[in-house]
Amino acid sequence: MIKLQTSLTWPGCAQGKYIVKAKGCMLAVLSWGTAEEPLPGWGPFAYVPIDPAGNGIFSFSGRRGIPREADHVWARCYAAGFGSYEDVSAEIPEKYLSAADDPCAPHHFSLLTDLHLASKPWKIKQALRAAKSNTVLLLGDSTNDGLPEQFSQFMSCIADSAPEKIILPVPGNHDITHPRFIGKEADGSAGYAHFQKALLEKAAEKGCSFTYDPCSLAWALQLDDLDLIGMQCVVSGRKFLFPEGSQIDWLEDHLASASAAWHIILCHAPLLAHNPNRNAGVPYLDKNKRLQELVSRSGRIIFLSGHTHVSPNVLTGNGEFDTEHQNIYLDCGSVVATDTSDEMGLMSPDWKDGCRTELIISEDTVEIIMSSIESGVKYPRGYYRFSAGMNGGVHLCR
Repeated sequence: MIKLQTSLTWPGCAQGKYIVKAKGCMLAVLSWGTAEEPLPGWGPFAYVPIDPAGNGIFSFSGRRGIPREADHVWARCYAAGFGSYEDVSAEIPEKYLSAADDPCAPHHFSLLTDLHLASKPWKIKQALRAAKSNTVLLLGDSTNDGLPEQFSQFMSCIADSAPEKIILPVPGNHDITHPRFIGKEADGSAGYAHFQKALLEKAAEKGCSFTYDPCSLAWALQLDDLDLIGMQCVVSGRKFLFPEGSQIDWLEDHLASASAAWHIILCHAPLLAHNPNRNAGVPYLDKNKRLQELVSRSGRIIFLSGHTHVSPNVLTGNGEFDTEHQNIYLDCGSVVATDTSDEMGLMSPDWKDGCRTELIISEDTVEIIMSSIESGVKYPRGYYRFSAGMNGGVHLCR
């Protein structure tokens, strides 16, 4: 007889142990579901080998959320040779279920990063069409070489696939023209600067009002009770340097003066302490320590980054929260193929697909949904749900 047991840790959180008893089986595939079936449109969150004694265990880390629609865990257990299988489900105890939808109308943003447009636009068009929101945040490396013709082609993709969307960009290292194309002394950011100017002017025509750091390409935008901030963290030569001037000072002054429920910072490279690819232990950003101190001191910040190309399906996860400082950190998986090279064990082929991220902010809830660009399937390992508690802190949302 096949059995499935769960031992969860926090309300609304998938973290915990999942134990399968399936004598004669060799693999169990775990998914979220209802009493009737696995959730449609969602992929599995684990592939669990079954040992000869019929035991399999999966330890879920990274504090992912349990989808609101789910009230059961499902296991599809395959017999040796995969010639047959048997399904079993286990009810999630009520105290661990996620809360219902927030009745307040949410803010919704689609996040795309590391698109790396070189010459073939189909992937960029696919990503823009997949974006669910009318506001798209580009987190850098929109192009591969930072060439004027690549930015021009990207604008054509927008005109063809997302003409009505507001698109707000920040530069990545690949958006700076490589010195081999223009020489070491030339300004490699000129092509990106023209690209950003065109997109922000288009957004201004739709009613967005921007403020700018006078020394860089950094910008800020107030949207109702949200404060969006775009940082320029890379300069000519593709160096991760904030431009000469006072961008961090500008950010500090802005955070101190802008009233907002959340400050949302777009910065291509992640902060060291919140980098899912931590092996090197070296920060990308030259002012990493000062920026981290500023973000921690300010609080109520959602820090969005890309650059690493790490898949949201790695077991450690790409989303983190800091309850002490009320901050959320999110490293968004790339539109180009993502990296799961450090992951061990069986995994679904689509876990390496490029992905998009949907960020949904309600009155007291931040929901993060990552899904495959290729298939549209939602990644349970890329799903998070955080909530502002009664004391103003951020905790896992029930």
